Amino acid sequence: MIKPENIAKGAKNILENCADLSKNQTLLIISEDPVLGWYKKDITDALAEEAKGMGIKTTILEVGGPQNDSKSTLTEVIDDFDCTIFFARIGDQDRFDQSSFNTKRVMSYVRSAENLASKFGCTHHQALIELKKAINTIFSKGGNVKITCPLGTNISGELPKLKIDESKDVGVIRFPMLVPTPISAKSFSGKVALSKYLTPTGSKVYDPPNLELKKDIFSIVERGKISDFEGDEETINRVKNHYSDISKMFNIEKYNIDSWHAGIHPGTYYDFPIEDDPDRWSNTIFGSPKFLHFHTCGDYAPGEICWMVENHSIIIDGEHLWKDGLLVANNFIETKDCIDKWVDLKELFIN
Repeated sequence: MIKPENIAKGAKNILENCADLSKNQTLLIISEDPVLGWYKKDITDALAEEAKGMGIKTTILEVGGPQNDSKSTLTEVIDDFDCTIFFARIGDQDRFDQSSFNTKRVMSYVRSAENLASKFGCTHHQALIELKKAINTIFSKGGNVKITCPLGTNISGELPKLKIDESKDVGVIRFPMLVPTPISAKSFSGKVALSKYLTPTGSKVYDPPNLELKKDIFSIVERGKISDFEGDEETINRVKNHYSDISKMFNIEKYNIDSWHAGIHPGTYYDFPIEDDPDRWSNTIFGSPKFLHFHTCGDYAPGEICWMVENHSIIIDGEHLWKDGLLVANNFIETKDCIDKWVDLKELFIN
């Protein structure tokens, strides 16, 4: 049974710790039609109740699923409010466009009151922000990065000793914070195991959105480009056709790999069979440290086709930052100090 006090804690986390809202400010909650199966009505109701109790002037707008022109129809409405919180996938579509709107936007990956009341929704937002920054700092120090996984992924590249390119990051505020800033794939070469499904990135809408991979194959990567595929010929042909269809549909670079990043929130979970909706699965579970994903098909983040790599290891200059799907925080002073500082993070990483 969901405890009301935990729902209230999660709601305050998004309203205060994430959106930084206070009495007399105005909030628009954009709520996706629950019939579509991504967001439950109880999450909208819970947040609206808490917001009104805090004296925040709250309006709810129900919308349908994402379309390729969703932004233009909402811009004027959103600009009338101090903050917009999206319980809707349309908030995710323009996440890498930092100029889309003039007011604060929060994209929620919490999809139900149960999510909100769990560690996924209740872990202090600023703790995860600081963890993200700590991981960004580790990557910014440069050096050799190698990515492996049990299925045979083995890809590596060099990072320049420069500040992480924040322009590659999202313009919306993610709740919860789930990933560090994407790492450019331009210097990376090797092979990546493709398994289960190719899924969309949430940027644009196309049908069918997913491609089931009945057999695992490898993508051969040369300096951020797909140069070939290895494995079952039938699967390879289906993958090539999928890339051709999507790239022609949006007139984008077919075999480009823009960037990659891995999940940082151990409280991330997914309770449904993957095959019921692989798009919903990948769009939810990407925040788990068990998964790393690549942004492919298109020369921009997030691209249009996502590769999900499970139980990966990320090795920086010979030291594991992730090992077999676990974020090994104690191996780097930046992440160790961050977790030592926050009780919420200690609980997540110990349990």
